[in-house]
Amino acid sequence: MAARMLKPLGCALTVALVAAVTPPVDAQSNPYRIACETMVYLDQGGSLTYLLVGSLPEHRAADNLEAPVAPALTLTVQGQDRTGRVQTLLSTAALSDYGQLAPDADYAQLPFEDPFRGQPNDADRLYGTPASVHGLYVSLRPPSGQPQQMQVVHYLRSGEFVRSRAGTCETANADLDRVIDEQLALLQDRLQAEDWAAADRITRRLLAPGSTSLPPFDPLPSHPAAFQPELINAIDQMWLTASDGRFGLSVQRRLWQSALADHPNDGAAAVNAFRDRVGWKLAAPRAEVDFISSDWLNESELTYSLQAPEGHLPWAGVSDQVVQAIAVPPAGVHCGSCTVDAMQLRNEHFYRYIPQLMERVALYLHPSTAQTAQ
Repeated sequence: MAARMLKPLGCALTVALVAAVTPPVDAQSNPYRIACETMVYLDQGGSLTYLLVGSLPEHRAADNLEAPVAPALTLTVQGQDRTGRVQTLLSTAALSDYGQLAPDADYAQLPFEDPFRGQPNDADRLYGTPASVHGLYVSLRPPSGQPQQMQVVHYLRSGEFVRSRAGTCETANADLDRVIDEQLALLQDRLQAEDWAAADRITRRLLAPGSTSLPPFDPLPSHPAAFQPELINAIDQMWLTASDGRFGLSVQRRLWQSALADHPNDGAAAVNAFRDRVGWKLAAPRAEVDFISSDWLNESELTYSLQAPEGHLPWAGVSDQVVQAIAVPPAGVHCGSCTVDAMQLRNEHFYRYIPQLMERVALYLHPSTAQTAQ
């Protein structure tokens, strides 16, 4: 029933999009930037990742009738199949306020879970996009104030939908902007000094803070760069300039494309081929017994010089300090699975993170026309 009701809204979304996505912003509306991420695990072993980014007015439209400000939000959808191959299905597609597009709809019919479901005559923080063939809808909660969670309902086929888990939202603020600016300035300084090890750690802190320190010790959110194309571009340009084009994210993306071409149907094999091309594979067995490390280089085993293979830096692994902190619990703490947890964190990170990072690098360094979500 919900699918039959929602499907005709595609035309209305298209018509209303021009007026709703890029409105003039009143200086007193104080819109703030927001970034949310959530996932769906598919039955056949793959997954879908939903990345929302944009700005929201500080107050609801109903509370600001004199100068209402519509949201300016976009959604990117990335699919990962069971082989590990990542593909962008929807690229920065515009979202529009659902209440303006379907004012006569019963918002409670949208098949969200209770905390995310709209109420009759109340579509606050419900959105939709015309770029999806069968329908894709987003709910942010709470319905007022700064959003903290996101859920997505995505119709893959007519009458068949998937519903994401509750994802987290982060709002940009002056403190976060200051931390990022400080890290970029420090990255520039370390690259100019050819301190490749320090520059690598700073880069990983910006791209994946969880790979360099454990919460709550790092003030950066989990994936700040995932939502900021300008940040990824700045990082790439700094590395390219300092290394005369030898290191950088765009260099790695080119090598990743070559690995994918050689292994189009095997994501793990593509990751291994990429590892070999950039010199992250252990050349000879380690002298000491190491139950955690595999044939991937550890952080301390990387080559921090221009003599390293092309694309060797920045690294995409987890810092030795983080791995050891998980493998060796504090005194007096018993952990029967700590070694296994450390192994999984270190090794599975490569196969999960590298395809996602390379797809986002391609998306942000070389923007393309939005594709249609299937």
